[in-house]
Amino acid sequence: MRISILALSAILPILSTADATHAAAVAGMPTPSIRSGARELDFEPSELRLYKDAESGKHYWYFTYEVVNKTGNEVRYAPRIDLVVDDGRILAQGDGVPSGVVRAIRRFLGNELLEDQFEILGPVLPGKEHAKSGIVVFRADDLEPTELTVMVQGLSRETEKRPHPKSGEPVTLRKTVRLDYLVPGDPKPRGSLTYPLVDREWIFR
Repeated sequence: MRISILALSAILPILSTADATHAAAVAGMPTPSIRSGARELDFEPSELRLYKDAESGKHYWYFTYEVVNKTGNEVRYAPRIDLVVDDGRILAQGDGVPSGVVRAIRRFLGNELLEDQFEILGPVLPGKEHAKSGIVVFRADDLEPTELTVMVQGLSRETEKRPHPKSGEPVTLRKTVRLDYLVPGDPKPRGSLTYPLVDREWIFR
């Protein structure tokens, strides 16, 4: 999958470099390998779903995930998760999402133990048995997009310093997982309908 030109134009200003490697990484083109960090957390997302709140009639994109610590040491998890819509809009996890909607989705999934963006903050102990399960919910202001990209920070402490393309001042880029989801045709607001994860990649953002 290739992110649209409009979405790319929205993401590029976030990247503090005009370096073709980073531009290519956002666009989904081949890039040089990013070195593996010793303190990376494993992040396993589900497919994307669309939920319609019965009370308000509003729609919300959501997915669940599991984060596992295989580093051998305790690692603090404080994620930042953003949604990039194919028209260039960027939405933060939970922005404009009522807590009642999150609770309703958890009930629908039959898993009240899923942790939201605040509950999941904190240390992750080593081992699969200490994995944390989270839920991510975004506003779905319209049902038109066919490409949705999720950016996940907080899985690695690896950073790079690069000069800002305009000011030349050094800016810190953080190692980020990019997840590309495909929404073919007209999405249906049913909690059981899923949209596939078609690509994932590490980038610096």
